[in-house]
This record gives sequence, C-alpha cells and structure tokens, in this order.
Amino acid sequence: MDSPSILHESPIAREETLESDVQWSRIIELELVRHPGYKRPEAVLLDYEMPDGVLRLKVRAAQAGYLLRLWSVDCSPDHRLKGPEFALWLRDSLALYGATNAHLAPGYEAPKAAKK
Repeated sequence: MDSPSILHESPIAREETLESDVQWSRIIELELVRHPGYKRPEAVLLDYEMPDGVLRLKVRAAQAGYLLRLWSVDCSPDHRLKGPEFALWLRDSLALYGATNAHLAPGYEAPKAAKK
C-alpha cells in the first residue's frame, strides 16, 4: 500500500465484514507440551510457565500456522521432528483441522480421508 486513503461514507461490502472472515472469527484451542525429545524438559516448563506441563493457547485460525512456525512447535502426530529448536509439541494436531494455514506449522499432516 503506497498511498492509502480513507473512503468516507463508503459502504462496507458483505464479504468485507468480520462475520464473513471465518478464519479470523474462528478461535481454536491449542495444547502445547514439552517436546519428548528435548534435552532440558525442566527448562521448557519454566520458560513457558507450565506448572502442569501444558501451555493452553486460544488463537485465531487465521494465525495458528504462523504462530506455530514462529515458535518452532513440532506439529507432527508422532513428535518426529528433531533439533534444539523444537522445545514444544502440539499435543493434538487435529486442533488445526480447518485452519487454512495449518500447512505452515512444522511437521503438520492433514488428516487422512476416512476409508469407506
């Protein structure tokens, strides 16, 4: 946006309303736990203030994949990602179901279609 301008008394189109933006309006709950392969589990619990071992986050679906990538959260179902950057693991990857940017989350795999 090089030179934005305010549109005075411009009607808001239906597709521009908050209600129409499903990904922005939808809140999903993520449960992050320490990654089983992380070398210093006690440090993770202290760093993220997780006395019960779980960090519960409520995020907008539109931001979930970006947040999980930024935080380097292993979102693989079997916590297979290795490395010191993966201190956290997403306990239930199905929490991302329907988030259009879930593919950005490290290790995320879309659920397999049910066999008939």
